Amino acid sequence: MKTIKILKYIFMSVGLITLSVMGIWSYTTHNFVDNAHSAQGTVIDLIQSRSSSSSSTSNSYVYRPEVIFQTATGEEVTFQSSTGSNPPAYNRGEKVSVLYNPENPQDAKIDGTLSLWLGPLILGVIGFIFSGFGIGLSAYFYKKEKLKNYLLRHGSPVTARIDSITENTSLRVNGRYPFQITAQWQDPVSGTLHLFKSDNIWFNPTDHIQRDTVTVLVDQSDPEKYFVDLSFLPKTVE
Repeated sequence: MKTIKILKYIFMSVGLITLSVMGIWSYTTHNFVDNAHSAQGTVIDLIQSRSSSSSSTSNSYVYRPEVIFQTATGEEVTFQSSTGSNPPAYNRGEKVSVLYNPENPQDAKIDGTLSLWLGPLILGVIGFIFSGFGIGLSAYFYKKEKLKNYLLRHGSPVTARIDSITENTSLRVNGRYPFQITAQWQDPVSGTLHLFKSDNIWFNPTDHIQRDTVTVLVDQSDPEKYFVDLSFLPKTVE
């Protein structure tokens, strides 16, 4: 089904975009740290705000520290941290190290992993998950297509008896389960009974099967590698 193959591009695109934003954010933060001046600050308040991950009906909140510090020129600056947590990571009256832009002291952050690197870290995790899933899907389809092409050229055809036509409930796309044909074949030399499952079929093939058998292309060196030939079924337009 094309929808599944399209998903790999969506996941990879989202992953790459997220990783790119993480890279830009990390670079910006690194430059800020390199050029910032340091100062001693004090947490004067904990500002309660709704968590960005909570729903409109949820009572989930985070607490962002409000900090006051004095620059090297004696200017007193108050700022609110862009990151928060629940329970609060700081207490009122707690002394904290502050980094600030000397040209714009309002551009200040608490000198800590949470304040400086939490955002890039979260984006990095999300980006790697999406990219990894996309790459995994791409590798799966590439390997599957490569095996199919190999078996079409070099596989040994065997005639397997159709055993059942069932829905593959392990996979669901747009509320639909695909169908699979299960067939069995007994190796006349070893007497071993082999079960074969077809690729996913995104329509019910029952009415289109006027036979009891199906051709399966098998790798004789490894019967676990096979391809159920479904070329007798009608093509679908997706």
